[in-house]
Amino acid sequence: MHDIMELRLTSRTIILLLILTVLMVYYPALFAPLIGVDDLKMYHYLHNSDDINLRSLFFPGGSGTYYRPLLTASFLLDKYAWGLEESFMHLQNIILHLCNALLVYAITRRSFLFLDVVSPVPAFLAALFFAVHPINTEAVNWVSGRTDLLAGFFILLSFMLVIKYPIPWSWSLLAAICLFLACLAKETAVFFLPAALFLPFFLSRVEGFKVYLGTFIGKNIFHFLFFILSVSGYFALRALAFSASDDGVSRVVTHIAGGHSNGIMVSVRLILKASGFYVKKLFIPFPLNFGITHVSDLYMIVGAALFVVMALFLVRRKLSDYFFLAAFSIGSSALMIPLLGVTWTPLAERYMYIPSAFFLGGLTLAAYPKFRNCRHEKILQTCFAALALVAIFGTVSRTLLWQDNLLLFQDTVRKSPDFLPAQNEYAIALYAAGRKDEANAHINSLQVPDDLINYQYGLVNKAYARVQSDDYEGARRLLRKALENPGKHEVMILQRLLKLNEVQIKNGKAQAGAFYSDDVQFLERLYEITRDSFYQYRIGQTHMFKGDRAKAGKAFQCVVAHAPENVYYLSAARKLLQKMSE
Repeated sequence: MHDIMELRLTSRTIILLLILTVLMVYYPALFAPLIGVDDLKMYHYLHNSDDINLRSLFFPGGSGTYYRPLLTASFLLDKYAWGLEESFMHLQNIILHLCNALLVYAITRRSFLFLDVVSPVPAFLAALFFAVHPINTEAVNWVSGRTDLLAGFFILLSFMLVIKYPIPWSWSLLAAICLFLACLAKETAVFFLPAALFLPFFLSRVEGFKVYLGTFIGKNIFHFLFFILSVSGYFALRALAFSASDDGVSRVVTHIAGGHSNGIMVSVRLILKASGFYVKKLFIPFPLNFGITHVSDLYMIVGAALFVVMALFLVRRKLSDYFFLAAFSIGSSALMIPLLGVTWTPLAERYMYIPSAFFLGGLTLAAYPKFRNCRHEKILQTCFAALALVAIFGTVSRTLLWQDNLLLFQDTVRKSPDFLPAQNEYAIALYAAGRKDEANAHINSLQVPDDLINYQYGLVNKAYARVQSDDYEGARRLLRKALENPGKHEVMILQRLLKLNEVQIKNGKAQAGAFYSDDVQFLERLYEITRDSFYQYRIGQTHMFKGDRAKAGKAFQCVVAHAPENVYYLSAARKLLQKMSE
């Protein structure tokens, strides 16, 4: 290990090596398409937005689960800088990941100075393994995974500003602002707050200062105050942003309060399983899977051990312990997901993107003193090289898989055969590849019990297959069945019903106006749920086609009164309203 640490590498050389490594490993991502999970929805939203409107960006109104205006701003940059070109959208993800790897290097390098280690090599190893860790491929390759990359950038920047003792109040202020920005990229960044508040306690111990609680709090009062205010400010802004209701915060509160709780024992079991699973993933990321739904109960043992170790780290307060606790603090947000059930999967590799940065920094800080004077240097060097090659091979292989949606979802279905959303995406990929018969056979073979989570996807899939076979009534029955208990999929189901009516008329299987009442009912419900004025515009169009000018005028008046100025249909609504008033 001594030989490795004494390699004559300058920071400039290390930065160049990290840049080359990240660009070479993730180069295939530039040729990857968008995927149906979130990417296409985001793409269509951006495509239909005419101008940047900061008010609607930060104060969307209505209700919502996610509040990520900074993430949306980054996608708007994609639109106006290079026209939503997929390769450049992927490039932005890669550049963010590169910046984060460089921040890991800077943070770890500064941390080693507390241990009187001047060699940049151990910090380089931490950054290198973060750059090529296979668990991070999901966040980097998935365009919508940018939320983790962007939040990670501001969290790491925040931490880099305060990794010094004593911490100047001005640096604490800047770091708190960075945390605020991280929250605007992804709400789970608030889980960095406990780590930020504990930092002075660890740094004072590392520097050998005696801690007298009253004096200590007085000296660091601005640090504590700024970070608490940054998170409080985020929640205040979020409350103002959603004029109707904040479904995301409400869901967490009602679960904690017991309104939708699974029970204490079930919740503890899920948390321990998830904790143990993520610990294993950080050490051994394989197999990689985009649709993780179930893990072994044996992970509860690892999860329980993790909580014990974290408690010991709080007492011991070494600098490496702080990095592990920071990883645990941020990663604990992922432990809520299986309880709340609001995302694509209850478990996901991308949730460990930010924690992996702190985990690898802590691992390097903890391992260096033990291996510094190791007698078996050649063996150790071989092990490091082998680990790096395995990580690079895993990352490159996974990145190549993300180049083809059919291969990606084929892999996901193979590893999670009971995961209906993945089955849905696999069928869509088959249709896109021109393999219609295979897609129909795949969908018709699916079993969709009513008690299955997200079973609505299965019914929608089967309805789509019926449409491909011109069985419109069969498709309508399936969609109606899904609408009886839509869960969080009501908007999607209503949109599919509207599309079904449109396709049936377009193909000459029904007369124009045959679904007038149904269309109006579906559109009114969509407007009620989303408060999107576009649905009022479509209601007006539907009434106009039927000849009901009074109802059409009322709908267009609603559009003129409530639609944002930048939407393309506003001018059309004004002209139609004026025409009807003549």
